[in-house]
Formats: sequence, C-alpha cells, structure tokens
Amino acid sequence: MSKSLILNKIKKHYKFKTDAEFARFLEIKPQTLSSWYSRDTMDYELLSAKCVGIDANFLLTGTGEMLKSEVQHVTKKNLIPLYDDVATIGGSNVVANMDGVSTPSEYIDTGDWFKDATAAVRHYCDSMIEYPSGCILALKEVKDRNLIVFGKNYVIETSEYRITKRLQTGSGNILMAYSTNNETYPDGKPVHEPIPVPREAISRIFLVLGYVVKQNGGTLMFNIA
Repeated sequence: MSKSLILNKIKKHYKFKTDAEFARFLEIKPQTLSSWYSRDTMDYELLSAKCVGIDANFLLTGTGEMLKSEVQHVTKKNLIPLYDDVATIGGSNVVANMDGVSTPSEYIDTGDWFKDATAAVRHYCDSMIEYPSGCILALKEVKDRNLIVFGKNYVIETSEYRITKRLQTGSGNILMAYSTNNETYPDGKPVHEPIPVPREAISRIFLVLGYVVKQNGGTLMFNIA
C-alpha cells in the first residue's frame, strides 16, 4: 500500500475533514503534509509518536489491522538508554573520551522491533560496512562474558572508549576486534586494523541486534541482525 493511502486511512480514522486539521494534529506545517502526499513518503517516527493507537506494522507496510489490539494498548513502553556521543565509533582511529562514555543522552522506545534491547548507540565511521554511519544500533547487554558468540558483532565499552566490532578469539585473555570493511592501502596493509582488547579492560559489552536509520523523507528503516 502506498504511503498516501496509509495517510488517508489514518486521516479518516481520526475523522479529520481537511489536511489542515490533520497537519495541526501532527504538529507539522500543511506544506509538509502536502509534500508527503506528493512524494508518497511520511515520517514514520512522528506518526508513531502521534498516532499511538495505530499498529506499527500497518504504518510501515499498510497491511494487517490498522488499530493496535487492547493488549498492545496497555503494553508498557520498552524505554532504553541511547548513548549518542562521538565516543561510539567504528573506525580504527579510537578517540578516548573519559567523560561521556557511560552517560545516556536520552531514552528511546524500541517498540515491537527490538524487544530484547537494553541500550542503543549512535554508530559512526565506515569500518563496519553493514551499518550506515549515523545509524542507531539496538543492543543487548551480555552479562556473562562466557556467552560471547565469536563471529558476531558487539559494542565494547572500556573506561576510555566504545567501539563496534566483530569479535574473534585471541591469544590468552585477549579478544580480537575486527572490522568488516576490508579496504587496504596500496601496500596491502588494512585501513582498519584489528584491535586487541584485554578482557579485563572491558567494562560492558553488548550484542548488536540490528539498526535503525532514517531514509529520505524521514522514513525509518529497520534492519534486524
């Protein structure tokens, strides 16, 4: 179903007689709503926040029941901390940040997409090719370090930095943090070299569940690992 048809169904459900009324309800300019119709797009995040009774799957696809069930209405939001700071990186140029590593900038609702998520971070740089720079990673904290699954992507936090890497075993008590971007210099040396991380230096470690990124027009795109 097109975005315009989804918008029309929502407009009809709330009994708005004009687009101007619909725009006031969404707290956007009428021109913005008009551009959504003309470009067949919409801001999923905004609609999800304003139209709390509308089912998330219907907003994304236009399929299924438009209204949430009664069980969904009373479900408590899954609020998790978002760490939106430049210490969250994926590149090889690890920058120390002693102040903001463990301080969330806000709390966000993961809804039905990442029910097991316990935190989120803003990911930067291009060393992990599966994650667009600037996207939000949904994370699940791993309490038992013996349950690390090698070959999976993790966010590792120490007292000095936070990095997003693919973990493999190393020698002794070392974990090897690899990038998935295999770009090399002309002499064959990798641009993003593996980073050895001593287990005792890790303060927290999170499994990456997936990511959320805004595309053109404000549409939220979800990718589950």
